[in-house]
Amino acid sequence: MGTAQILSVRQDAPTWDEGTHLAAGYSYWKTGDLRLNPEHPPFGKLLNALPLLWMHPKLPLDDPSWKALKEVEFANQFLFHNTIDAGTLLFAGRLVTIVMTVLFGLCLALWTRRRFGAPVALFALALFAFDPNLIAHGRYVTSDLLVALFYFLACVSWGEYLIEGRTPWLILAGVSLGLAISSKFSALILLPVFFLLYLARCWQRRPKAVVRHALRSFLTVGLLAYAVIVATYAPEARSFVPGIRLMNHSLPPARAAIRIESPTGFALRWITNHLALGRSRFFEGLSLIAWHNTRGREAYLLGRRSETGWWYYFPVVMLVKSPTGLLIGLAAATWIVARRLLKTRWREIQFAWFVLAIPVAVYFAAASSARIDLGVRHLLPVFPFLFVLVSAILWRHRSRAVLAVAVALVAIESTLIYPSYVAFFNLPSGGPGAGPRYLVDSNIDWGQDLLRLKSYLNRQGNPRSCLCYFGTAFPEYYGMTNASLPTTRELQAGATPNCVAAVSVTPLMGIYVNDAWSWVRDHRPIAKIGYSIYVYDFRKNGQAASPAPGK
Repeated sequence: MGTAQILSVRQDAPTWDEGTHLAAGYSYWKTGDLRLNPEHPPFGKLLNALPLLWMHPKLPLDDPSWKALKEVEFANQFLFHNTIDAGTLLFAGRLVTIVMTVLFGLCLALWTRRRFGAPVALFALALFAFDPNLIAHGRYVTSDLLVALFYFLACVSWGEYLIEGRTPWLILAGVSLGLAISSKFSALILLPVFFLLYLARCWQRRPKAVVRHALRSFLTVGLLAYAVIVATYAPEARSFVPGIRLMNHSLPPARAAIRIESPTGFALRWITNHLALGRSRFFEGLSLIAWHNTRGREAYLLGRRSETGWWYYFPVVMLVKSPTGLLIGLAAATWIVARRLLKTRWREIQFAWFVLAIPVAVYFAAASSARIDLGVRHLLPVFPFLFVLVSAILWRHRSRAVLAVAVALVAIESTLIYPSYVAFFNLPSGGPGAGPRYLVDSNIDWGQDLLRLKSYLNRQGNPRSCLCYFGTAFPEYYGMTNASLPTTRELQAGATPNCVAAVSVTPLMGIYVNDAWSWVRDHRPIAKIGYSIYVYDFRKNGQAASPAPGK
């Protein structure tokens, strides 16, 4: 898995969020100022930027984007106008995520072996290691993989504490909870997960003195998580203490940075106001996420666009982006569980099954109720639990041939999609070529294929090209021309394209650009670069400028 990630990611251009995360993380280390990218907690960015401390790249604090808080512009200055090559900086940060992905697999295998035995652990690890979605997003400078890792660690360590009652597991649960929240605010869903797991264990065991034990357990895990969060926001740690504000008195109090348009924002404003808390990027970021979720964000599903999303967005994502082998395994496991449902004595079953099922159910319910529908990367926390569930159910109920076939199919699909893991779609959905029928954005197109486009144009003799590129990378940095492609309105006004056009599939489907290039969809592409960039020949002597059949 690590080898596939390293070899494939060296061919990928910076994706949308990577430059921002890497530049912000390095600025945190060098300045102690957490001003950039507050909507994501700092832990992942600090971790990814750690290798850069030994590389000493230039930090453009004199650029106007730093004071203006224009994080994308600042990231571009950092990556593309530095003393060190952008690819070198990016690979250093990506390597950290790859290492964490491999460690994630190790943690999954060790816990699964502990609770279900070595054969189940090996099958679960195989499903993990070949999964195209984990390979894809476990090699970028983003927080998606980290929150999945700590979500899993928090749940299984909390489960082990509830089973064995040993303090080391309680400590690991608290630290993992803090690291998960410090990686991504969505990890706050762990709070109801912990509560429901505790209720399930009490229902099974009917313990005495449950109130005292619950208070001690939740207080310990809460304080540990709180300490970890404060540590990751160390430059602003004073702002977490009631009545004490930052030494920099030029910063306003916390309530001044909180949007109250959402219920979460209103609650945060009330809490920070009554506790007289100083300004913290933690409260600011949490408020921003709540505000964005209240407003919604443009999304695409099954050929339709929406600002508020769909409740069935993530079920569709699971159906088309999960490997075929995993879907077969899930179907077989569901059938087995359904057949034995009425015969099961739930109080007597192994508690590890609750540890696997409850986090999936709660996370999936929360994701489906959100109004920000961006892609399969937001479902990464549920996949490891599903790998273990499928492996354990099929192995224990002697459906081992089905399990072996499921793993083989996952491995085959993963091999076939190399190196374009981001654009993976399973075979029943039509494969990656049919992806735009269902989804776009980071499910297919995150700006990763710019370098592959350059190689393609080089092989074609570098014809005059015009780009409609969905990404933050600079085509000029890689020696590419960046002439713009006429929009539909410009075409109607008399503009005529005379170039080889490269159009990213996200704007091609009209997302984020008000369908500005709808006219391009009436033509047949001559090539697809990594499944995310479609190439059209609109030169006057071009062979493929005619409309597609039926247009």
